[in-house]
Amino acid sequence: MMHKLTKKTVFYAVTVLIIAGVLLLNVGFHALAAKGLWFIDFAIPRYLSQEGTLYTVSDSCLTLLENNLPGAIDAVNDQRAENGEDPLKVEIIFCTDPDVLNQDQYTRYIHYTALGLQKEFADYIDVQYINIIKNPSAIQKFKATSATNIYPSNIIVSFGTEYRVFTVDSLFTSNDASSTDYWAYNGEKKLASGILAVTRAESPIACLTVNHGEPVLQQTEFLKLVEAAGFEVQTLDLYSDPIPENCRLIITYAPQTDFFGDPADDNDEIDKLDAFLDKAYSFLYVCDPETPALPNLDEYLEFWGITVAAKTDRAGMRENYLIKDDEANVDGEGYALIATYETLGKGASFTSDLRKSGYPPTVIFDRATAIKPAENYSITYVLEDETTNTQAYSYYSYRSNGITRTMHNILTAPATADGTVGGEIYEPAGQYPFGLMTLTVENRTTQETNYSVAQEPSYVCCIASTEFLSDTVLASDAYGNADVVLGTLRSMGREVIPVNLEFKAFMVYDVAETVTANNNPMTITIALAVIPALICFGVGIYVNVRRKYL
Repeated sequence: MMHKLTKKTVFYAVTVLIIAGVLLLNVGFHALAAKGLWFIDFAIPRYLSQEGTLYTVSDSCLTLLENNLPGAIDAVNDQRAENGEDPLKVEIIFCTDPDVLNQDQYTRYIHYTALGLQKEFADYIDVQYINIIKNPSAIQKFKATSATNIYPSNIIVSFGTEYRVFTVDSLFTSNDASSTDYWAYNGEKKLASGILAVTRAESPIACLTVNHGEPVLQQTEFLKLVEAAGFEVQTLDLYSDPIPENCRLIITYAPQTDFFGDPADDNDEIDKLDAFLDKAYSFLYVCDPETPALPNLDEYLEFWGITVAAKTDRAGMRENYLIKDDEANVDGEGYALIATYETLGKGASFTSDLRKSGYPPTVIFDRATAIKPAENYSITYVLEDETTNTQAYSYYSYRSNGITRTMHNILTAPATADGTVGGEIYEPAGQYPFGLMTLTVENRTTQETNYSVAQEPSYVCCIASTEFLSDTVLASDAYGNADVVLGTLRSMGREVIPVNLEFKAFMVYDVAETVTANNNPMTITIALAVIPALICFGVGIYVNVRRKYL
C-alpha cells in the first residue's frame, strides 16, 4: 500500500513539475523575447517591408545616434552630477499600455522600433508607458496649455524640460495627408529626429520682425506658445541684421509699413526672406482688417498664393474685408466667428489631432479679414478614390519654372459668412468659404539614396486676425485657438531631419498569392497546437503498451 502510494505521489509530483516547467518556460521565453526583440511578424504580408527589416533599427540610425547621443547626454548629466542631481535619460513615452500597442499593426511597428532603440542605447534611452485614461495627470507637464490635448495614440520623446509629441500618422507615409492608407513606415527617422531635437544644446530660433510698425510682443500668451513649441524667440531687423543661422521660423505680426524691396540693394528684405524660405524653413504672417496695403510684401505673398481680400477703389486705395456671420458667432454681433475646420488635404493634417477627439474645440476669429488665393493660383480637385480611401476635396496650386506650390485652408469662415466693407456687405457668402488661416507649401525633393527621396517643404502660413492670438482667447480653456497655434508651430518648426535614414516601404501583394502553406499564419498556428499534442499522445500510447507487457 505504501509502495502504491509512493508511486502515485511521485506521479503527481512529476506532473506538477512538468506543468510548472512548461509555465516557467513560457514566461521565461516571453520575457527574453520581449527583452531581446525575438519577434516574427505574421501580419498580412502587404505590411512587410521590402528589406524584411521593419522592426530592426538600421545601421545608419545607430551610427547617427552613436555619434550624437552619448556626448549630448553625458554633458548634461555631468553638470547635473556637479549639482547633486540624478542623471537623465531620453524617455520614449507611449500614452497607453504595451498590450494595446501590440494589438494594432501600425503602433506595433513604432513600439518595436522604440524597444530596439532602448536595447541598443540602454544607458541613454528608456521606454515608458503611461495609461493616460487612468492617470491623466501624469502627462500634464507635456501640455503647453490646459486646453492642449494628448491622446492615447500619441508618442512623446522627452529629455529634461524638452519634449516632442508625435502622432501615429506622422510616423507613416500615405499618398494623402487625410488618408490612413499608409504605404511606408518613417518612424525610425521621426523618432531619431525627436531624440536629437530634445537633446541638442541649442533650440531653433523664431525671429519676430521689427521696424515695420509691428506691435511690441512681450510675455504674451502667443510668445509662450512659440516657446512651448521648442523655439527660442528673438527679434530681427530684416533690413540691417543677418538672419541667425539657427533660425527656422520668421514671424511678421501686423506690420504697418512695407518691407524694403530693391534687388540692387544688399539689404533687400524680400530677397532675404525668399533666400530663407529656399532653405526649407517657414514664415508666419498675421494680418487683420486694419493692415494697410504693403506693395512689396503683398506682391511677394502673392507668389505664395496669399491675397488679403479687399475692396480697391479707382484711386488704388484698399480697404480690407471684415468678415461677418450673423449665425455662427459668439459675440451676438457677428464678428467673433466660429471657424470651420478643414477636414481634408494638407491643411487638415495640422488639426487632425484636435478633430480626432470627436468633439473638436471651438476656434474663434474675432474681427477677421479674409485670405483669398492669388490670381495665378488655380483650383485643383482631388477626386474620390475608394481604393486609397481618399475623399474628394480641392486646393489651389501654382507651377512655373520648376516651382510647385500648393495653398490649403486650415480654418475657414462659416459657409454663411459675408465679406463686409464699411459696414455693408461687399461680397456675400458664395460657393467657397473665406479663408481665415491658410498654409502654402513648396515641396523640395532631396535625394537620400539611389532608391529613396525626402520631401523638405517650405511653409508660409497666414492668419487673418490678430485677435485670434489675443491673450484672452489663447489663455481660455473654452477655445481651441492655443491648440491650433501650437500644433501649427510645431509642424512648421523644421526640426533637423537626418537625411540618410530611409523610410521603409511596404510591399503590396495580393494576399491570395502570398499566403501559402509555408507562411500562412493559420497553418503555423495549427502546427504549433497539434504537433506537440500528437507527440504527447504517441508517447502516452507507447508507455501504456510497454507497461502492459512488463
